[in-house]
Amino acid sequence: MLVFTKLEEKEEDQTIPIFFAEVHTVFTETGSLKQTKLIHLCQKAEPRLPDLLIHVCLLQTELFLKGMLHRNIQGSTFQIKDLLNRAKDDADWMTKELIKRLGEHPHGEAEYNAEYGNKTAALIQQVDHKVASLHQLFEAKKITEPTVRNSTLLLLLNIVAFKAEALFEKLPLESSRAANSVAHRKDQIALLARLNLFTLLCNQLKKETQDVDVIFPQTETFDAGMTGPINNMIMSSSQLLDKQNHLRTKLRERSPEFPFSDIPKTYMPGFIDFLVRNLKELLKYDPASIEQVRNYIKEIHLHFESLGSFLMKVSESDIEDNPELKDFGVHAANIAYKIEHVIDSIEVDAQWQHFFLVYDLLEELRIVNKQASSIQLTTSDAGVQSSKHIIQVPPNMISRAASNETVVDLRDEEQYAIDQLIKGSTRRGIVSIIGMPGIGKTTLAWKVFNHPNVRDHFHCLAWCTVSHVYERRELLLEILRGIVGLTDEIRQMTNEYLQLKLHQCLLRNRFLIVMDDVWDAGVWNDLRNSFPDDANGSRILITSRLRDVAMQIEPDSDPHSLRLFSDDESWTLLVEKVFHGKGCPEELLLVGKGIAKKCKGLPLAVVAISGLLQRIEKSSESWGKIAKSLIAEVMEDPNARCMEILELSYKHLPGYLKPCFLYLGVFLEDKDIPVSKLIRFWLAEGFIHDSELKSLEGIAESYLMELISRSLVEISKKKSNGEVKTCRLHDLLRDFCQLKAKEENFFKVITRSDEPYVSFPSSDFGFEFDFGHYSDRVTYESYRLCIFLERDHFFDSVPFGLGTRSIIFFPSTDSEPICPSDISFIWHNFKLLRTLDFEMINIGITFPVEIGLLVHLRYLAVSGYMCSIPQSIANLRKLETFVVKGLRGQVVLPDNMWSMASLRHLHVNMHVAFKLDDKEFGGCCELGNLVSFSRLSLSCGEDTENIVKRLPNLRELKCIFFHPWDSSQNCGQFPKLDSLTRLVSLNVSYVGRAITSEFVLPPNLRELTLSNFHLPWSHIPTIGRLPNLEVLKLLLGAFEGLVWDMEEEQFKELKFLKLDDLNICQWNATSDHLPKLERLVLRNCKDLEEIPNDFADIGTLEVIEVHWCGQSAEESAKGIREAVGDIKVIISSHLK
Repeated sequence: MLVFTKLEEKEEDQTIPIFFAEVHTVFTETGSLKQTKLIHLCQKAEPRLPDLLIHVCLLQTELFLKGMLHRNIQGSTFQIKDLLNRAKDDADWMTKELIKRLGEHPHGEAEYNAEYGNKTAALIQQVDHKVASLHQLFEAKKITEPTVRNSTLLLLLNIVAFKAEALFEKLPLESSRAANSVAHRKDQIALLARLNLFTLLCNQLKKETQDVDVIFPQTETFDAGMTGPINNMIMSSSQLLDKQNHLRTKLRERSPEFPFSDIPKTYMPGFIDFLVRNLKELLKYDPASIEQVRNYIKEIHLHFESLGSFLMKVSESDIEDNPELKDFGVHAANIAYKIEHVIDSIEVDAQWQHFFLVYDLLEELRIVNKQASSIQLTTSDAGVQSSKHIIQVPPNMISRAASNETVVDLRDEEQYAIDQLIKGSTRRGIVSIIGMPGIGKTTLAWKVFNHPNVRDHFHCLAWCTVSHVYERRELLLEILRGIVGLTDEIRQMTNEYLQLKLHQCLLRNRFLIVMDDVWDAGVWNDLRNSFPDDANGSRILITSRLRDVAMQIEPDSDPHSLRLFSDDESWTLLVEKVFHGKGCPEELLLVGKGIAKKCKGLPLAVVAISGLLQRIEKSSESWGKIAKSLIAEVMEDPNARCMEILELSYKHLPGYLKPCFLYLGVFLEDKDIPVSKLIRFWLAEGFIHDSELKSLEGIAESYLMELISRSLVEISKKKSNGEVKTCRLHDLLRDFCQLKAKEENFFKVITRSDEPYVSFPSSDFGFEFDFGHYSDRVTYESYRLCIFLERDHFFDSVPFGLGTRSIIFFPSTDSEPICPSDISFIWHNFKLLRTLDFEMINIGITFPVEIGLLVHLRYLAVSGYMCSIPQSIANLRKLETFVVKGLRGQVVLPDNMWSMASLRHLHVNMHVAFKLDDKEFGGCCELGNLVSFSRLSLSCGEDTENIVKRLPNLRELKCIFFHPWDSSQNCGQFPKLDSLTRLVSLNVSYVGRAITSEFVLPPNLRELTLSNFHLPWSHIPTIGRLPNLEVLKLLLGAFEGLVWDMEEEQFKELKFLKLDDLNICQWNATSDHLPKLERLVLRNCKDLEEIPNDFADIGTLEVIEVHWCGQSAEESAKGIREAVGDIKVIISSHLK
């Protein structure tokens, strides 16, 4: 022990901490033995000592051998005779004492200990004789110092293997329940430590010698010195290795199988990088659950850091030169996914088998990392694009990508559709546009829908997207939104009243209703009674892939088949998409036209290949490679050729964009995808890599913009500030994403056509499943689940998936979650969830405390009638996004939520408040990472200012300010928000007495929305002086007064202005008051006489919208359009 404790700290020896840990265990057991002995003396009984004696004997021998190895390193192999002799005397005494003690306990467990003790004594004696023989041979110069060292290592390996085997033999003696008890955990951990020590010593032995098998030198001294019934216990290195491998095999057999059939294969280096970040975070947090394997996790973290760095450098050319690299990457990722599962399982519910699996996988990882270090890559670091690359998409490219208009002159198709709509019979008519997917049906319908001649002809227009699966209620609401706008009263109507309301709104009005992407004539039967026929030329425009559907809806019609592009039209579209009006270079003309021709006239195929061509080098060689890849198989089917082009576009995506793109496939068909939700999913899944240059959300937005610029994603709606609000995938692209996701095990889609749900009965009136018909457990082995089912079908099947990390649920019917669902099986059957999207699931009146058991959650969204959130929510220390769709009133958050340091997005409706104690404000907790928060309910007082100070990095805030009617505190005071220096978007509604004080607003605001303040226009200069304000929305009586006189030197940067439901009559302003205005929206300002005529001189003005205002306001908008010519004017008039 004396020599061992003098080992130099600088010596890098991973075995030393293991030995020290065992020494500490012996000291601890010895200390507890004194207390135990006193108890036994009082009971006139003797404590059992054999286990500790065996432990001490073996440990002393190990330390002696370790000391020899250390002395050998120092260059004095056998200049330690005193140590050798003292150890020999100790071994003789200890073995005799051990045998004596064991003889006193002949039965039961002591009998087992006696046998183990006898073997221990024999082994120590043999080691003693072996060391003596080494001394003899070395003194006689028959062996060298390296031989002495290797032989000593072999002796040490024998003891380590002996102890490991003994610990393993104890495991079957314990019941399954006892196996995971605290009392037996130390033996299980000791076994893993032995296995790890054996591996480390084997590695040392391999470094010392080139021999495949190391055996101990045989001598006469050794043979003469051996006595006793047990002999030949010292084995060679290969024999030891075989025994250890056999032991590990047995341990694997007792360990649970990994609960996933195959790992995701999409961008595996990115997952390893995500794992490295998670391990770093885990080691920093250092929960008690990982104490026993903390050192293993540290080593795993280091190995994956190195391995991840290596895999990031592997390029496609490296894989082409060395195809085995692909298999190597798959193997490394396989280990990574398994390690993630095991370590996360330990954090949730540690089992002793998990600890073994950590060690076992670490062994594999060591081998893989060593293999990586020997591989030479041909690609330089400069040629590899890092996953942490910050994409900068030029603004002009974004604006082009956002355009829904084609650049090909299709006036023949457009004029035909317009004529069908505004000419012909006065009877209500149906116009059908049919064609294959990707041919441009929706694009043409949208262009016609917005054509000035069409909008001027009809009194009211509305658009609804039907899709393969639809709900009548959703379609009715979508049409009413376009006709009269949606109010709370309309949203609460039953389906029958909605249908009646729509009929009344359309009665005596000439209307145009577009029904896009119709798959079944049933939708027409559901809605036809809502569309009156007043013989005034009303029209319904239908787009569909299926001619039969169009004929069933209108048997007497002749559906218009949209034609494919000609080769010249395909080339025109390609040139515009790739070169943006600059023309194609001469050297690319021939190959470019060849590529356009291969698109077979399908516009979507042209757009997809253009997105790829604009990203690669514009040379004949690069384009030639693309052209050659398209002739691998001659395809006359344009649809099949389009899928081939999509495959090519996907292949050329940077690795970090591939999972982001495929994830779009989890959303509903033909529905807008909220960008905010998409980005939060990406964050939770680990697709976004941190950067000092940009926020995580900023990086995610740049990823999305690159997908848009590659023509893989469409912009469907923009925010007031011009950023993307919603996007969507073309049906073919969504199909591609789901097919590729299935191929790469990225996510699994569950629908009604999958077992066992295909046999479940369906009912519009509810569902209760009889498990007498289906009793098997529904088990999933997929990493991510995307579920499109009826709520009752999913919950009554009680699915199970211990390896599933994400559940995203979309109800196939009944979009409003009215009836509560029991989700209690989730925290038992899906313990490792990272993403749980139950936003369309009503969980009832009580938020389950048990959700706090899902400690790995990063994204959580639920609905319900709950009034408060329990304290257990703070257990979710990794939670980044928390969404509660409250179905009634206020939801109160617990005070310990201030400790949730990872939280970035917190959204609760209808509104949310904190449970506040006076002592709470004395602490220092804050939500330092929170960047968006809605809908916070705050009183106009000091509490509000104290709360907002705890949100230092907030960028978006939607809140309600209220002033209690029975309170006089700070009467009429607007809360001070100037501490929110990073806030750029603020949306405030007000309830209470009139505010008399000036606004105290954050200095860097770019967007401001105010509702219900009922302020005089004299208060608006405070807003006008905000230096960076670009968007202003004044809603629902935000300001009151018949006249608004604008002042100079205000609103210098304002680009978007919306006035909604204000009582303003006269608006006195000139172009100088809004010098940078781009878009003006007026809504429900019924008393407004006119828009200032001088606005025609605002050079930046592009759009004026007038919805349900007076006729004079509409006429003034038209007058501005006539004066300028290129301003777009959109008008929605009051119905007759």
